[in-house]
Amino acid sequence: TKKSQKYARTALDEKLALSTPSRETLESLAVECAANPSPDNTFAYAFCLGKSSDKSELRYAITILDSLVKEGYEHQIDCMFGAATALYLLADFKDARVRL
Repeated sequence: TKKSQKYARTALDEKLALSTPSRETLESLAVECAANPSPDNTFAYAFCLGKSSDKSELRYAITILDSLVKEGYEHQIDCMFGAATALYLLADFKDARVRL
C-alpha cells in the first residue's frame, strides 16, 4: 500500500542520512586512492562517495562504480549496490531499481 511504501522510504532515508560520510573521510579515501591506485582503493572511495549529500559527488560515484564493473572488478555486486544507492539519493528511483 501507499502508506507502507511511504513508511519504508522514510525509514530508508533516515538510515542513509546516518551513513553520510564526513568530508574528512572522503578526503582521506581520495588521498589514499591517488597515492596507491588500485581497484580496491578506487572502490572504497567510490562506494563512500555514493553516500554523499552532494549531487555531483553522487554522479561521480556512479561513474566510477560503473567503470569498475566494466573493467571486471571482482566485487561487481557491491559496485551495483553502491551505484543504486547513489541513484536513490539522486531520486532516480527507476534506475536505482534496475541496478538492484
